Amino acid sequence: MLSKKVAFLLKKLDVENSVIAGYSGCGPANFSRLRSGARTYTSKSTTVKKFVEGIYYYCCDNSRLGELCSIIKCADITEDNIISALTVWLFDGNNASADTDERSENNVFGDKLCSLMDIAELTNKELSGMIGVDASYISRMRSGERVPVRSTSMLMKLCSALAEHIDSDNKIAKMYTLIGSKDEDRAAEISEQIFTWFSNRKMPVNLQSVKWLIKMLNDIKDSPENYELPDVPHYEIKSEYYGASGLRQCCARFLDDLIQNKSREILLYSDFNIDWLAWDYGTLWVNMMKVCLNCGTRIKIIHSIDRSVHEMVEAIISWLPLYVLGQIEPYYSTDPQGGRFACSIIVDPENACIQSSGVRDMEEGSEYSYITKKKGIERNVRAFDAMLSRCRPLLVISEPIIPAENAEVYEYGKVQLCFEDDRVYINKLSSPPRSFTFTYEPMKQAFRSFADCNSGL
Repeated sequence: MLSKKVAFLLKKLDVENSVIAGYSGCGPANFSRLRSGARTYTSKSTTVKKFVEGIYYYCCDNSRLGELCSIIKCADITEDNIISALTVWLFDGNNASADTDERSENNVFGDKLCSLMDIAELTNKELSGMIGVDASYISRMRSGERVPVRSTSMLMKLCSALAEHIDSDNKIAKMYTLIGSKDEDRAAEISEQIFTWFSNRKMPVNLQSVKWLIKMLNDIKDSPENYELPDVPHYEIKSEYYGASGLRQCCARFLDDLIQNKSREILLYSDFNIDWLAWDYGTLWVNMMKVCLNCGTRIKIIHSIDRSVHEMVEAIISWLPLYVLGQIEPYYSTDPQGGRFACSIIVDPENACIQSSGVRDMEEGSEYSYITKKKGIERNVRAFDAMLSRCRPLLVISEPIIPAENAEVYEYGKVQLCFEDDRVYINKLSSPPRSFTFTYEPMKQAFRSFADCNSGL
């Protein structure tokens, strides 16, 4: 049973033994024996522990934690909980496919086709006329009942027809966001990129993220009224910090000061890569933020819209335990992000500020200034306010909204996904009840694709 679980997990994550071995610092031959069942292992064996750690670190590094947690049914995205839940899952004796809500490849193809037809603004009838089939055949493809074989001309015709109607910069940008294309891939013909994407029968990353967000909203429970301050790692008191490790020290100091001062507000903007929040430091960050919020601190955060919808949903998921407390105001900037430089501002208007700017994707060598002088803090507050004046709310958090009569409502457990003319909102009906309203167009489209594809939880 263990070997089947291992093989199933590697297939679902689409990763080889050798890659996981690299993340765990272990030889690939050990994991080959684990996968083949050539030896008997217990949950406490060193090989199993190394394998579990390798899977966790691989998923962290490749934004796959949500997918992993969905497979092993772990609602708490922290290192210790995921590693423990994965170990239990490997040895629980249950059938892998029954435990993991495995979706068939046909359904995944249908989901992808629905998403691309939405972007191309094509109906079943219009698309069927372009490729010479009956409209009912398109309907069966969208439902997953029929899937064109890769080696036939039908799939290429379908890709060409879709590419012909993805004919504007706006539609092309939406397609790239959906299929996860990188800049270096964009020289290829659109039809070829769609063909490659269709041939990879994985669920679209946006739909995976939305699915996990709704699952998390179903699973998250009442938060305790009081949070205990976690052990704060050692930090040095100085005016300048360097690199990712310096930024972690800098933020630990900032949050520690924030809690001690019981500050009223945090202003937060960064378009730096957020990898520094990975591993156990991300958990520390969230737990310290919980203590801040418990003290009555409010947070205004400006997100970068140049991040993909998938990344933005993942960011919302990571902040979700804080969002349900209702003390965070998230915004997105309507100004284009610079291609050469990135900056970061984290401000406690009453006490301190972290400020940094540097070359994009060079965070490891960046310098972070810890400012306590009043003039420096005021300067950064003014800079944040100037950015905020050109921002719009990413989501609005409120008490649950009663859907209007003309609202389109989908129910997933204790979560309602509601569509109205100019907004999408999610009602979390379990305690603590909350509503999360989105008006940012790409986010609305991701939720629409999820609902249209009828992806079950």
